[in-house]
Amino acid sequence: MDETSEHILRLGRGSRAVLVASAICFLAGAGLTIVDVALRNLGDGAVPGVIELTTLLIGLGALLSMPACYGARSHITARLLSEMSPRLARPLGVLEAVCSLALAVLLCGIFVITALEKLGGVETTRDLGLRADVLWVVAAATFVASALAAVIGLARALRGPR
Repeated sequence: MDETSEHILRLGRGSRAVLVASAICFLAGAGLTIVDVALRNLGDGAVPGVIELTTLLIGLGALLSMPACYGARSHITARLLSEMSPRLARPLGVLEAVCSLALAVLLCGIFVITALEKLGGVETTRDLGLRADVLWVVAAATFVASALAAVIGLARALRGPR
């Protein structure tokens, strides 16, 4: 079993659940695209709103994966300095977790403020007519979860190496 598979197995149920939901979103987006292309090539059919729906599904998939990545500190990292000196691994890990938390809180704030401003609005998506305020609330909720997960990631970094 490779390192990534072992890491995913060590994740909690909640993290695995959001990663499964994220994967389902990506697969659904890809599947809709395949169906749309097939319908267009086989005849005059098409999936209504496929571009918007695929965009929303892939975006939701990315958003859903963020809390699991922040909590497990499994995002992309460059370990150049920590590889040179093992003594740097913990302080750099803590610095990385603090920066991740700062970014997560900043994004959370931006999305929550925007979602609150959009609440009750009449704006809808162009093709499917989905309410924009609801979409903003969903996105804001994932960023709230990401910020909370980043706090968990920082606590793990403070406890010791990964």
